[in-house]
Amino acid sequence: MAVEFGRALPHILIALAFHSTICVCSSISYQDTDNNYKVNSNKHNSSLLPCYTRYILESYFREYESCSDSNFQEYMVHKNPFGSERTFGRLWNFERRLIGEGSHRRLSSFIRFSIHQDWIADISFQTCEVILIEKLPLGVFADPFELEHLLQRGVLRDGFVFGDANLELPSFLSNQSIVEVHLEAAFDELAQKEIVKELNVEIPIHARYSHHEESGYSKVRFGVADLFLRCKKQGESAAESCVLKPMGSSVSLKDDEIVWSIPAGMKAHSSIVSAVTFTSALLSAVGIIVTSFRSNPN
Repeated sequence: MAVEFGRALPHILIALAFHSTICVCSSISYQDTDNNYKVNSNKHNSSLLPCYTRYILESYFREYESCSDSNFQEYMVHKNPFGSERTFGRLWNFERRLIGEGSHRRLSSFIRFSIHQDWIADISFQTCEVILIEKLPLGVFADPFELEHLLQRGVLRDGFVFGDANLELPSFLSNQSIVEVHLEAAFDELAQKEIVKELNVEIPIHARYSHHEESGYSKVRFGVADLFLRCKKQGESAAESCVLKPMGSSVSLKDDEIVWSIPAGMKAHSSIVSAVTFTSALLSAVGIIVTSFRSNPN
């Protein structure tokens, strides 16, 4: 019995060594797989940040169904870790006004800002753009087809309309429309001093049908817009490949309040208009019936 165990001992030792080798290899393989998963997961998570998505609002609406100022500001603070370092420069002027008359107008924005000299050296070989986000009030919408036309003409670098895109709904049945437009912002990396840039953009907007008002006009007020500067380049880390910085606080971006008085029916006239409309429709229907009987000889 002892002889048989002595003969089997080498085989047992070989089996134990082989089993230990398999366990070590499996452990290394698992660690490599886990590390690869973490790297891929980090890449995937960074691609969902507002700096890396095509549109900032694209990443925002993955977590929120509506866009309020408080939710949007909170989201940008937590999801934009690369924009909280030193500032890019200074926002000198930001003016907004309505152009045109009637129910079809243009929301014009004039932006004047500067870039620090030391920041210019850091953005060499990058593509930079100014991103303007307009959260339109209820009762106003932007036509996606008109925005697409501006893109084709090269007026905008990029742009998209988020929210309610149904152009036929009245204001009391519609939801908010939000416009995000991108403007080209090229900088000379050889510049030896502060760069001052001026940009101007006009967004075509339209008024929806609104409720009757005592004054005959429905007033809509535009809130504060959001401005960002985004620069991208090829880098080794996420912080080096993309920078997204706000161009001003809610206080500095707050300009004179924009109010649009949209014509609406007066409540005092609603009963008269309804009676006239009903009478006209009834007389038209009777006229059609009488004409059809007279035109038929049988």
